[in-house]
Amino acid sequence: MTHYELEQGLNALYRDLDNVQNMDEATACKVYNVDCKADIIEVMQEEIETYKAILGLDAKEDDGMDYDALCMVQGLSRYA
Repeated sequence: MTHYELEQGLNALYRDLDNVQNMDEATACKVYNVDCKADIIEVMQEEIETYKAILGLDAKEDDGMDYDALCMVQGLSRYA
């Protein structure tokens, strides 16, 4: 998945979670085929945490900083 697709999936999960939280118990159980509303909320929150973790790793890989140029300006041979 691309970064964009991950962000779109995360946004969709947030919308779905908001919808579930605003549903009554019976509707949530019927729509999501669960025993109780708390079950689907827990699953969605776990998925959100997974998406956030994946996106966090991507953000650390490329933060936009030109470290080679930074080291050159500071007189260092290369960053460690």
